[in-house]
Amino acid sequence: MSDIFDRLKSGAGKVAKEAGKVAKGADKAVEIRRIEMQIGGINKEINEEYQNLGQIVYDTGIQSLSENSNIDEIRAKISELKKQIEEKEAEIKTIKEDTSETLPPTGKTFCSNCGSENSTNAKFCSSCGSKIGE
Repeated sequence: MSDIFDRLKSGAGKVAKEAGKVAKGADKAVEIRRIEMQIGGINKEINEEYQNLGQIVYDTGIQSLSENSNIDEIRAKISELKKQIEEKEAEIKTIKEDTSETLPPTGKTFCSNCGSENSTNAKFCSSCGSKIGE
């Protein structure tokens, strides 16, 4: 009888450990989405600067562009915003690399009864025989 309880405790521990990994992965997915939204905001700022640049070109005409100092300021701002995007994309890459180490292996599922690892197409647990997904 104690063997059954030991297996249950062991299985519950495995399930809790894997659930913790999945939760950590979900937190990282939320962080990636937050950074992607920041990138979207930066891209919006870049588009606004391109519009400002286009307005200057339209207002001043091609011949007098070299005399307009606002162009250099806008170009510098666009360059800075693009640099920010590169930094955000590097953050996402780091998070994704770290996430791959914490998520359970793909193509596997875990028995809710004993915590044993099974293939995703298994209908019953290979260790305890419980129906998978219940």
